[in-house]
Amino acid sequence: LNPDTGKMQWYFQSSPHDTHDWDATHVPMLFDAEIGGAKRKLLAVANRNAFYYVLDRATGKFVAGKPYAKQTWATGLDPNGRPIAARDAEPSKEGTLIWPNLNGATVWFSPSYDPQTGLVYVATREIGARYFKRDTPYKPGTFFPGGGEDELPPDDAWGAIKALKAESGDLRWEFKLHSPPWAGVLSTAGGLVFSGSNEGNFYALNARTGRPLWDFQTGGAIGANPVSFNIDGHQFIGIAADRVLYVFGL
Repeated sequence: LNPDTGKMQWYFQSSPHDTHDWDATHVPMLFDAEIGGAKRKLLAVANRNAFYYVLDRATGKFVAGKPYAKQTWATGLDPNGRPIAARDAEPSKEGTLIWPNLNGATVWFSPSYDPQTGLVYVATREIGARYFKRDTPYKPGTFFPGGGEDELPPDDAWGAIKALKAESGDLRWEFKLHSPPWAGVLSTAGGLVFSGSNEGNFYALNARTGRPLWDFQTGGAIGANPVSFNIDGHQFIGIAADRVLYVFGL
């Protein structure tokens, strides 16, 4: 949008004819990078539909894209970034098994971009579901779904923090998690990546390699974004776990 007028400057539709409920609830990241020998002003987003997109942020034109998590609903992207739908990927009365599930390969929790490494860090959910459609008679004032999903059992799901090359989406490393996460990611100028798990672990990774450096068991599921702040010249990291706020000094 034009900030002065509110007029739309451009748009990019990631999931046309969306029948899997992958609305765009993700946090975009802005950075400059060299593409084809020229410096470009870019925008990147790890989408709920399991594709990573890089756009020219001035024009909205598609620059690059590829899957960053398991997906079975598309065979790829065309030159304009539009998904090429796979056969038998639509919800059905019998149920169609598709990756990712309704919540997506990531969702509203924040990714992080580190200009020192040139990497984007994404909390990734690897889980599929059976998507159903059904005939639902309309009744005024009542919920009116045309379908739904049955998630795969927890034993068939996992998660990861994935480090992607910002301008291409190429995977550099991944740190696997026991279950699909709900916590965001924070990277720092000191070369650390922080995030949390459903099992209550708040942890720090090496930003360049993904090697685990530190872990604290909070005792509660973590579904928040880590924050960093400075008081009197000292840096602190905070995270909410269940109903408790934890703060650590660096």
